[in-house]
Amino acid sequence: MSINYNPRMAWTHAAVYFVVCFVTAYFTGALQKVLGEPLATVEQLADIKWIFFTLLCVGIEVWGYVYIWPKGTLTHGRKLYWSVVLTFGLLWGLSEGFLFLSVFMLAEKLIASRFLAWLASFILISTFLGVWHQFHWDIYVAPEHNILEWNGRKVLLAHVPNLLVTLTYLSIYGNAGIFVLCQTFALIASTYYMRFPPFWLLSYENEPAR
Repeated sequence: MSINYNPRMAWTHAAVYFVVCFVTAYFTGALQKVLGEPLATVEQLADIKWIFFTLLCVGIEVWGYVYIWPKGTLTHGRKLYWSVVLTFGLLWGLSEGFLFLSVFMLAEKLIASRFLAWLASFILISTFLGVWHQFHWDIYVAPEHNILEWNGRKVLLAHVPNLLVTLTYLSIYGNAGIFVLCQTFALIASTYYMRFPPFWLLSYENEPAR
């Protein structure tokens, strides 16, 4: 656990990222798409295949971020603040969900083939997440939480299935709102299990665990 971790600076770095994500979503039309369309159409609600695929997305999120992800995560004695978990997790999930949706929408506009647009989106988002977390997010924003030997399993059993299934769902059915909500659920769960610290603390290390 790093003694240099500063919750206030972490929130500041995160806030800049959230703003960039939402601004990107506005200019790509992702924000307007989600706000202007229903979560599902009447036809989809009567389609057993759509219902099954939607439940599969939900199941993947629960499997990845309620079952797998906590196994490789430590809190290091940080307290649970529900207001922090819900606020930070919601902002993180929505902003990153909109960013992923923006990437997919741009790929669809630039690439005629649906499969190639999906593939390009998957590669770009996966690459971005790997680089972003390794060189910035997990250094300046997220408090220490990973169990090293679980990192690969988290990627293979949580992050990859999440993106693979929900992006495929988005490509086939176009339910942008549900796609964003899936990412939001995943990151609220992540925020909860790592016990993300509140911005008003100078350091979480001098605070006794509950």
